[in-house]
Amino acid sequence: MCYYIIKTLTVCYSLWFISLVHAIQETTVLTCVNEVFEARCPYKQGLFITQARYGHIEASRCVDDVFADLGLLGCYANVTELIGSRCNKQTRCSIDVFDPAVMASKSCRSGLPMYMDITYVCISDTLSIQSCNQISVSRQMQYLLSTDIWDHHCFYDLEQNVNVDFSAEINLKIKMNIQHVSGQPFNGDEVYAIHGDGDRSYLFDESMEFDVDHLTLTLTNQHSTQLIGFQAVGCDDLATPAYAWVSRERDVTTVGCYHSDYEWKMTCVGFKWIGPQSNCTDKQQVLIDPTPTPERVDIKQYSTKYLTTDILFALIIGVTILLCAIVVTIGYVCLKRSKYTYEAKSAPFEMATMMSDPSNTATWQKAKLQGNNDTLILPVNSLQGQTLQLR
Repeated sequence: MCYYIIKTLTVCYSLWFISLVHAIQETTVLTCVNEVFEARCPYKQGLFITQARYGHIEASRCVDDVFADLGLLGCYANVTELIGSRCNKQTRCSIDVFDPAVMASKSCRSGLPMYMDITYVCISDTLSIQSCNQISVSRQMQYLLSTDIWDHHCFYDLEQNVNVDFSAEINLKIKMNIQHVSGQPFNGDEVYAIHGDGDRSYLFDESMEFDVDHLTLTLTNQHSTQLIGFQAVGCDDLATPAYAWVSRERDVTTVGCYHSDYEWKMTCVGFKWIGPQSNCTDKQQVLIDPTPTPERVDIKQYSTKYLTTDILFALIIGVTILLCAIVVTIGYVCLKRSKYTYEAKSAPFEMATMMSDPSNTATWQKAKLQGNNDTLILPVNSLQGQTLQLR
């Protein structure tokens, strides 16, 4: 049962992470003469301009096909940086097609309709880095654009690649995702992580979990923009219980008691510790654990743990047996006396007289065993062997 619960939690967490990763979708807006460019993103997401052009680019709703037939189209100015400086990381953005800065970029023949062709995406708030210092990875999902790393010229190596370090708390793992946003087509060898003892792992358009709390990310293509998502996953260190010690090895934590050999293990799944939960007590106290198992508790621990309970049960059982024996004995004696009295009253007078004294066993038992209700043979010493006829 626990296995299926853990699997369900893991699958749900993976689906949640994937849904966040694949939420990027490009939107293209044409802004014609006398129009205003409008863009808006959902809550907690910001705009990122992937491409912006201004001119008479091609036949569209802004430019009639006749200009294409005359071969006058195809001219434009790249205003991606200009539009991006005003819109990037904003929830909403508005720019008039007659904006002076936009019009100043005009490099096409006058007299033809000019329009803006802007493509943007909505992404989660991205981290603004001010330097190339090590980036701290927290439990909250964070995003970083590769352009910010290139703009800060972070740690160029001999191959003119940029590098940036990511670090999480000890014993946590780093989960990363690289998603192409704009620029040249994304290749799998453009972004890779160096971790452990120099191991290199290439990142594609999917999430990867690294079993380390520190890694170096390397970017090789400055002309391709990627959205880098990163998050720390794993469990915080367990608080050490009283009279116990704690030892952790990545996702497995062992807890043991100082005053005995008793110990138990817990496994980290997602953000939760899964496994038995117990505690330790002082030497003079009984170890509390309602569900001992042979694998976890040895004979010495078991006897120590249940010593008081066993003694109590033994005393109760002993007293109960003793009381039952007393009751049965008294009942037997009373029943025997009642039986003798009944037989004495139901016998002939002479026999009843002798049997009325239970102590005269030699007489009344012999008379009873004679088997003749009309003749009673008395003892020799009483009537010298004579026989009385009962009338």
